[in-house]
Amino acid sequence: MGGRVCTTAAPDTMQVQHGVLNRTGVFILIVASAAGAQSDSIHQQIQRTYDFQPHLLNEQEINQKSAVLDQFWSTAKAESSRYAPALRQELVDFKNPPFFLYDGSMLLLSLSDTQADRRIALAAVAHCDLRDVQPDAYFHQVHRMAALNEDTTAAALHVLDDPDFKVIVPQHALTLGQNYVLIYLLLPADQEYWLRPSIDRLRVEHDLTAQKSLLLLLWYAQSKPADQAITAFADDTSKPPAARAQELLHRKDKIGSKQRLRAMGSTETSLRQKRRERLHSVSDEALIDLDEYTVLLMAKRN
Repeated sequence: MGGRVCTTAAPDTMQVQHGVLNRTGVFILIVASAAGAQSDSIHQQIQRTYDFQPHLLNEQEINQKSAVLDQFWSTAKAESSRYAPALRQELVDFKNPPFFLYDGSMLLLSLSDTQADRRIALAAVAHCDLRDVQPDAYFHQVHRMAALNEDTTAAALHVLDDPDFKVIVPQHALTLGQNYVLIYLLLPADQEYWLRPSIDRLRVEHDLTAQKSLLLLLWYAQSKPADQAITAFADDTSKPPAARAQELLHRKDKIGSKQRLRAMGSTETSLRQKRRERLHSVSDEALIDLDEYTVLLMAKRN
């Protein structure tokens, strides 16, 4: 009898377990299918919502599209648990509409300003069309993340694609050209992020405005690799900004005993940190302090 009980119980138990596994598997498939459908739905919504580029529209068309965007943002904020994961997925696909890569990044950051989401946003906005965005808004968002020590390199170097990129800071009667926009978007972050990519960009850059901006950035870097890159550029007389590179290299010749004495009271590390922190503020006073710290850094290095 005991043997017969064992033989009949085992298959029954296995059948029950198998049945549970089957039902669980079906449940998982249903949930996965529903999640996929939601993702596809939001994907299609993004394609419909961002099927335009602002710089190609007239004022009336912009007003109409603004209403559509407002509705999309309102829906996303009301259902953030659905939209935030979908936005993360869509923003890493750079084949999506270029204006979505910027506007969708701003939406994601409004829903979740985590380090992971900031990194997704920074990578995405580096692929947007700058003609579609307000320079001030682009600048302040990327600068904010630089001050948080995120790697803003790709998003910052993107402004080199627009020679006329500038930012107006009315409260300080200050206008930043492409060169100082680049400084502000990179210097507050760790120099290890952006130094080598900037040197590499200078080697292949053909636009004169961008070349000058990169030369100034590398001068502010005050490092041996940056000095070597500026020297190599200055030695190539076929490049119009070569004279500008020469001028930057010879600035160290103007350092006097006063600056050397002042530099003695600081370390190179502390001066670099003070520069980074000072550029958390966007003002003419901050730029004056940036130059003073840089002169002291030059004196310290020499």
